Amino acid sequence: MKVILRRNQKKLLPFELLEKDKRLDVILAEENAEVEIVGLVTGKGSEEKSLETYITHVAPNTRSNVNVRAVLRGKAKFDFRGTVKIEKGAKGADAYLRSDALLFDDAKMGDDTPALEILEPDVKAGHAATIGKVDEQMLFYLMTRGLSRSEAERLLIQGFVKPIKNILRANNTSREASTNVSSRLRSNNNSRPVRHRKHELAQAFRVGR
Repeated sequence: MKVILRRNQKKLLPFELLEKDKRLDVILAEENAEVEIVGLVTGKGSEEKSLETYITHVAPNTRSNVNVRAVLRGKAKFDFRGTVKIEKGAKGADAYLRSDALLFDDAKMGDDTPALEILEPDVKAGHAATIGKVDEQMLFYLMTRGLSRSEAERLLIQGFVKPIKNILRANNTSREASTNVSSRLRSNNNSRPVRHRKHELAQAFRVGR
């Protein structure tokens, strides 16, 4: 998929990685163009998935933000390659690239190396990546509050993906995408979402914030 944004265009690109491989190319071709890529990757069993994003800042005062979250179970594997290139002359460009993974069982992240190619000094660019196994202590705490292990896991997942859902819900055109995130998680876990039985459970976790 390739997207070219012109002057003052702003684009939100929400996605779910349902197929094995996906590539997103975005060119910020004219001044004040902005793109935000938010996505959820789920994997289970022996699934192997890969995602590549390539964003090119050509014009001044352009902005890009990439936020990818992965929830992997079983022996699933996910490769993420994110690249941001800021061309000479793209003064004032602002780019940020982030990926977070929550791993269950023997799931693992493969390649998760962000790349920044900066050819213009007057810019702001950054990246971050986190990979974490499920916190057993947090699961134990939730289970002492009356949840089964599977319910506790689902509650942690809901907290982990909440930033993605918040972004989608904040955009009036993304309600369907937000609903798809919830249905995809239910499919990945073969279960219904957890209903918080006690108010304190809502305060028990702050994962991925």
